[in-house]
Amino acid sequence: TDGTVPSGTKPNQEVVELLCSLGCIHKGFTLGYDAIPRWRYVKDLSGISTSAELLSLYDKRTQWSVKRAIQMGVHVREMRQDELSIFTKIESQTAERRHFAKRSHAYFEHLFKSFDENVHFLVAEIHVSEYTTNIQKKYDELTKIVAQAKSEHEKIPSHKKAARLREETANLAAAKKRLDTATELRTQGDIIPIAVACFIAHPREMVYLFSGSLPEYNSFYGPALMQHYMMTRTLELGINRYNFYGITGVFNNPDDEGAGVLTFKQGFNGYVEELIGEFILPTKPLQYKIKQITKKILKK
Repeated sequence: TDGTVPSGTKPNQEVVELLCSLGCIHKGFTLGYDAIPRWRYVKDLSGISTSAELLSLYDKRTQWSVKRAIQMGVHVREMRQDELSIFTKIESQTAERRHFAKRSHAYFEHLFKSFDENVHFLVAEIHVSEYTTNIQKKYDELTKIVAQAKSEHEKIPSHKKAARLREETANLAAAKKRLDTATELRTQGDIIPIAVACFIAHPREMVYLFSGSLPEYNSFYGPALMQHYMMTRTLELGINRYNFYGITGVFNNPDDEGAGVLTFKQGFNGYVEELIGEFILPTKPLQYKIKQITKKILKK
């Protein structure tokens, strides 16, 4: 599918019937988030060779978000094991906010040790001094532009010049707000962690497993830059498949719990994969049947 609304797709009933004939029980064509998601969002990196080429293949909004993050002094890097407390804190806050299952700090430490060089813990950070310098430069440039536009309009007034003056004045006001934000950020330190993510590399694919972000820094677009960083790294590792992992499988409901996640992932212009689902194979059919009947009775 094109990753928007899957159309013309039908469940593979033949495979389901075959497995069921062998004694398996199909748990259904489910929607929503599961520990092992049935619906996934994937991007094929075959034929892409550079970070710039990769960026050009995103949709316009996502391209803008990545470039904006860079302009605002955001940097992405891999974390050391002794920094995992930063990861755990941001990931836990996000899990609570979005009602996801939380993982412990010990879990992520175990993951780090178990997968060694194949696990990648990333952090996106605002470099406040760089951000301040960039914003101050933009503010100074806009101040000159507004002064020039005002002077030109006062000499020979016109609707076109008045419109330009209003536009540049609005741009200057926005730059002033960002400059005020930079001043406030400096009280929090020179480097501020704003988003984290965890990926696991396999020879066939790079899998995006866990992430978290601080909503007060949404305007810095750290998550978008992290995905671009990791996709670029995936190219360097010679891996051609980038697995954004779980989505809910609901594509036309803006109120769905996964609508925001889907929109974010779609911005990278991948495609949707639907897996056939989960099967149970009872090794002791009679005991399994008795257990299921008991569960139904207890629910009543």
